[in-house]
Amino acid sequence: MGFGGAAAAMITSLKNNNRRNKREAFDGWSNSDTSSQGIKVAPVSEELLQEIRNKLKKQRKVLFRKRVLASCILVILILLILFFAVQ
Repeated sequence: MGFGGAAAAMITSLKNNNRRNKREAFDGWSNSDTSSQGIKVAPVSEELLQEIRNKLKKQRKVLFRKRVLASCILVILILLILFFAVQ
């Protein structure tokens, strides 16, 4: 009784998944590996951090104003279209 390629593919997939449990995913790695301890970050002055924060606040404020303006224009256009479509 043949089930086609789907059944054979399922059986093969199950066999391969079963074989994966027998090997270690991170074999040879250790926690004391100094070359993979993450990104090394140099210390930054508090003044520079404050400048960056202020710059980001200013950018967010400008973006918010642009979005509000675009939304207002869009609402006005939709209202005008609805108003003239009803008449």
